[in-house]
Amino acid sequence: MSCNCCQCLHKTTGLSTAGLLTVTNPNNVGNFDNFCLLLTICPDSVITGVPVAYTVTVNGTAIPILDIWGYPVMTDRLRTRKVYRGRYITTSEGSHITLTNVACGETDVAATIASTSTTSEGD
Repeated sequence: MSCNCCQCLHKTTGLSTAGLLTVTNPNNVGNFDNFCLLLTICPDSVITGVPVAYTVTVNGTAIPILDIWGYPVMTDRLRTRKVYRGRYITTSEGSHITLTNVACGETDVAATIASTSTTSEGD
């Protein structure tokens, strides 16, 4: 399977029950580098309970995977054989990977609606 978005395709080679992904090419990833993730292991075959937040080992450190709104990507939101495009981000608060083409989960939609809805004074 090829990735047309970048030269930085990271295929999963392992998945723990805690949601920790092991990927190919995990070293020398720099700030704002493209990060294309290809999930090759079905999460349902490893994580049988409640969905957990994904983390991935990059440059020797486990870092979270977030969606474009900053929410953790849970193990029930990614599908196998689909390339998820994103970037590796490092800030003063830590590092993370932001994936830009992750479908919304129900929890994220509810949180977004709650944080952006307004009411008039008469309500």
